[in-house]
Amino acid sequence: METGMRAAARHTLTMEGRERARLEGVAAVSCFNEQEVILQTAEGEVAIFGSGLHIDQLNLEDGRLDVTGEIAGVEYSAPRTRKERRRLFARKGK
Repeated sequence: METGMRAAARHTLTMEGRERARLEGVAAVSCFNEQEVILQTAEGEVAIFGSGLHIDQLNLEDGRLDVTGEIAGVEYSAPRTRKERRRLFARKGK
């Protein structure tokens, strides 16, 4: 089985205190800044919230991502379509 296919099959999340999150099974990163990192997995979106967030390591070929900073929370959601994302951002801008 190819590495990319293995990464898309499932994901794992490992937290080290509130300072580091390590994820495996990451298919893509949708958005990132110092307050949030939103990524795609085969099981939906994962959002990491906090402050001073930094992506220390990203290897989409292996599906690995390391985030450091002050992590306040992690939220899972179903994957959104591109149209749903546009509507969501349009509402925030009003």
